[in-house]
Amino acid sequence: MSQVCRLLGLAVFLVCVSSTPGLPLIDSPRYAFLDRARVVHVVAPNLLKLKLLRDDSVVTVRLLGVGSPRNRDRIRHLRPEVLGYIARENIWEAAREYVESVTKGEIVEVYTRAWDRYDEKHRLLGYIVVPSGSGEPLDLNGNLIEKGLGFVTRDYVHVTFVRYRDLEEEAKRNRRGLWGALSLERVSSLAK
Repeated sequence: MSQVCRLLGLAVFLVCVSSTPGLPLIDSPRYAFLDRARVVHVVAPNLLKLKLLRDDSVVTVRLLGVGSPRNRDRIRHLRPEVLGYIARENIWEAAREYVESVTKGEIVEVYTRAWDRYDEKHRLLGYIVVPSGSGEPLDLNGNLIEKGLGFVTRDYVHVTFVRYRDLEEEAKRNRRGLWGALSLERVSSLAK
């Protein structure tokens, strides 16, 4: 009987993950669709002010699972050459401008955790999905990590952690964004 339960659980998991490639949170009971919204202001690469369409209220959303290249507490573990590169190349501003360009004029979808929806500063913790008329919607959180414009945070539980960690490792291997200063030895060690 337990074998049947495990197989059934695996089947349900695979259906959830494969029904929305790259966006398993949409089918997860841990996350709920909050609303569609228009971006009012990009405060930081991982912090947006949104105007919800249902009631015109303005909320601040911190992107779940994505750390900003300017957050001192989160980047202190990085090597000095990476920290210098982030400052010299102004990766933080490049990431903020990228978020503005992707969300400008778009109606985005906001997903939050079903419980414990706010951080310690009472900002919504969420995923922003930018619909695409021609294909798969864009997971903005994961996209920032994939482009090396942010990194995976480990301070809040999120169902996308493993996928985001893989995107971060790929960005490091390809020296994208903030990982551009990694030495070739460090990049080759990531492949092992």
